[in-house]
Amino acid sequence: MGKTLVLCVDRDDDLGKKAKVKSPVLGKEDNIKAAKQLALADPADSDVNAIYKAVNVFNNLDEEDKLIATIVGHKSRGYKADKKIAESLDNLNEEYDLEEVILVSDGADDEQILPLIESRIPVASVQPVIIKQTKELEKSYHVLKEIFKDPFFARLIFGLPGVILAIYGLVNFFNIQEVSMNIILGLVGIYLIGKGFGIEEGLIKTFSSFKGSTSIERASFPLYLGSALLLLLGFWSGADKVSFVQQSISGTVLTAPEPIVLSAAFVSGFIGLFVLSSALFLLGRMGDMYHRQKHYLLKKYARSLVSMFALFIILDSVSKFAMYWAGAVSSGPGFMDLMISFGIAFIVTVVGFLIVNFIYVRRYVKRRLEEGMKVKDIDGTEVGEVTSVNPEENVFEYSTDGEQKASKFSDVFFIKESVVLKLSSL
Repeated sequence: MGKTLVLCVDRDDDLGKKAKVKSPVLGKEDNIKAAKQLALADPADSDVNAIYKAVNVFNNLDEEDKLIATIVGHKSRGYKADKKIAESLDNLNEEYDLEEVILVSDGADDEQILPLIESRIPVASVQPVIIKQTKELEKSYHVLKEIFKDPFFARLIFGLPGVILAIYGLVNFFNIQEVSMNIILGLVGIYLIGKGFGIEEGLIKTFSSFKGSTSIERASFPLYLGSALLLLLGFWSGADKVSFVQQSISGTVLTAPEPIVLSAAFVSGFIGLFVLSSALFLLGRMGDMYHRQKHYLLKKYARSLVSMFALFIILDSVSKFAMYWAGAVSSGPGFMDLMISFGIAFIVTVVGFLIVNFIYVRRYVKRRLEEGMKVKDIDGTEVGEVTSVNPEENVFEYSTDGEQKASKFSDVFFIKESVVLKLSSL
């Protein structure tokens, strides 16, 4: 029989920030000591009450084989916090062979990590601790927070104003008298778009992952450096193209507003070097993922690489067509040429994705998939066990709830000790 864990979670790491207490805090005496240190640092912190509540639950627990622990996340509360909490849980489970968890929570913020705990260890009970004076205020705060997290309201409150500001800043970007203000409005608009459409956290996650890869000692460092330099050259090339077109259209009657023509000129000069910069960056990421043995991410970056070249075909053709149609240049692609470029981009994407998928199945899935492996959903839920593998047909079967189900090799997201499928997203 495993241990029963009485668990207190400090998701925003007040213990570390305020009381300088290292996580995890194990045992009754150390938890009482940690609570005292946090109370001295900030008497109003609700985590103090949560730790004392955990000690109280631990004292009243009839189980003989029991353990009390407080683990912390990260001050950002988001992806970093959940990742750190998951790692701490995995370490505790590996060391103490935990059978069940009693979660002591000081509010809705900590209860958001309940699914993360349940995917690893069964949760027998949740013991909430809410300070009476702040109960209504805390509930109101979390109601508002959930509203802002709802995709519909987030797009309405953040995304729509962001799109308007970004378009306004882009259209008026070449207005010399107000260029600084237009840049600021454009950047604010881009930020609101990221916030409203849920891009922000993904970018933070990518940047956090990328920071550790920029060491000069890594083989991928020259690729990242070359990517940054090409990006800067891309902006210079775009600005140079704008200057050239501005001179050539002086006194010319255009069939489109000048800001649109100049924007097309910037894209025309910028897009080629931008795509090359992106290609070097993606190749660097692929090298890092191969080195870290995260082979399942190679497919993602390879598909992104294909998409970047399709993007170049489309934007290069559209920008040149826009300048020609507006009368800014004497020659350029016609409407049929534009449609052909869209078709070529589509073919490049389809063929590229097929090649990437073929290599992924052949080099990654076929070499690792074996009978007897556990099958899990992408959220960590175990759904069955592999019963047969057919490498000729690129399919395998697995048993789940007494049924036999078949799945393609291309549905496999990750293989290590178990097979992870994207069932919840289907």
